[in-house]
Amino acid sequence: MRKTTAALSALALSAIALTGCSAATPTYEGSACERDSSAALETSVKVTGEFGSPEVSVGTPVRTGDLSYADLITGDGRAITDGSQEAILARVLVNGTTGEPIDAQLRLWSPESAGAELPGVDRALECATAGSRIVVAVPASDLPEGVADQIGLEAKGNLIAVYDVHYTTLAKADGSDVFNDAPGLPSVVRASDGRPGVIIPDTAAPKKAVTETLLQGEHEKVGDGTALIRSTSVGWSDRTVEQTTWDGTLTGTDGLPAEVAEAVAKARVGSQLMIVVPSEAGDATVHVVDVLGVVPEELTAQ
Repeated sequence: MRKTTAALSALALSAIALTGCSAATPTYEGSACERDSSAALETSVKVTGEFGSPEVSVGTPVRTGDLSYADLITGDGRAITDGSQEAILARVLVNGTTGEPIDAQLRLWSPESAGAELPGVDRALECATAGSRIVVAVPASDLPEGVADQIGLEAKGNLIAVYDVHYTTLAKADGSDVFNDAPGLPSVVRASDGRPGVIIPDTAAPKKAVTETLLQGEHEKVGDGTALIRSTSVGWSDRTVEQTTWDGTLTGTDGLPAEVAEAVAKARVGSQLMIVVPSEAGDATVHVVDVLGVVPEELTAQ
């Protein structure tokens, strides 16, 4: 019997924000959210260890012709309800034939990005909840060409992946609309996936920073925590998008003006904020921020 332990406690927090995701993907609703846990897989792979540091043991070789998964622990946290919705996952990979360890990481994945790495894993993450531990068996034949040979996996073998779902973010801000009546400020429209569009008025930019809450979130407070956000910044005069994170992974507020970081710290998850920051040259930049999560304190302390 071979055993591998995920030494995740040694990973730096910066490793969390590495995985990107692209265009909007389907949501999981109704019958699609009924998880099809495999009892056979649950009995063939033993996973122990503290949550976030799974220890994986393979007694006999795992051989399944189709991808399968089992919920070893079912958490009661927020569910992954969208293919592009990101979650902080501790993930361990093991050779299902020999039990040899392959990889252990702690980072942000969405079902889409996890499935791009390991085909079919997106199905194992659909509707999973924070606090869950999931074991997945991926047939060697489903892996990208050459990967099975690289990791020493026999043709009829399986790659075993274990995911501990530390935390699930929101796919988009889901707060309540807030009425704002300040004159001369931009307005914000939203696509169905939450992506904002900014409409700049034909007026001079404000001379002082202005913050408006567009959607009032009702989830956890950010406070001193590390926020996970999506942001778009648009120049007032040229109406050009200076930056957007809607085509990549969630980020923190690093690199954004202090006014933006301060506004986010005062917000709740689920909020959408608009912060107009003037420049010394008389122009301004409009920042629209969706506050979609807060890194759990136990992870920031590592």
